[in-house]
Amino acid sequence: MQDFYEITSAATEEQRQNLAELTGSGFGSAPDTLCNHIRYLRFGSIGQIFCYTSWKQVVTDVADQVAISWSEVLGDRTWHDLSTQEIEDAVVVKQFQHLLEQLRPEQRQHLLMDLTRESDDPHLEGFLLGGGAMLAARMSGFGVYVLASTVLGSLTGALGITLPFAVYMGVSQTLALVLGPVGWAALAGGVLFSLNQPNWNRLVLSVLHIATLRHSATPSGATAEQQYSKAGSIAVG
Repeated sequence: MQDFYEITSAATEEQRQNLAELTGSGFGSAPDTLCNHIRYLRFGSIGQIFCYTSWKQVVTDVADQVAISWSEVLGDRTWHDLSTQEIEDAVVVKQFQHLLEQLRPEQRQHLLMDLTRESDDPHLEGFLLGGGAMLAARMSGFGVYVLASTVLGSLTGALGITLPFAVYMGVSQTLALVLGPVGWAALAGGVLFSLNQPNWNRLVLSVLHIATLRHSATPSGATAEQQYSKAGSIAVG
């Protein structure tokens, strides 16, 4: 869990508290505590004592649960050649595509238009409609951040989780309006609760959150939070 520990150690206290809220950590938000809680979510009360797995393996297990296309992600490589970030990004894209599938055509078009406007990638809409797991490899860090925060925002809205930092509610105002309260519940049922064990639900949220943290710094020097705020369409819960 060294990679996870380093990312959470570099995060702000507020970001760690958000992660603790998302994962249901009842013992605080210190990096060590969060590491132990991820092990608990993956292996249970007894299993966590004996299993000291890597964050890459946890993300891989989540990727299996959400059914990413490993043949697209791997190409001619092996699992050992993949970075943890690549697998996280593939999970983000897969969950976003699940989200799109739950929307009516007009809702889907509204969301894609908003994301295209907010992202720094002019080809984003075409990628989202036509791309699979390979999409993650073609996107900028900020593009992945936008997708991860959008899915995270939609799922936390559906679950009634309110995070204090608005950027984590990254779903667009347009989507919030067209869905409404009933739509949020349907979205959660289609995207998150299709995974039939509560621990997997929490682990999906943790992967999405870590993806936002990993991509929060952009090459231009501005944080992803600042770029997203500048885009002007963050929905505040």
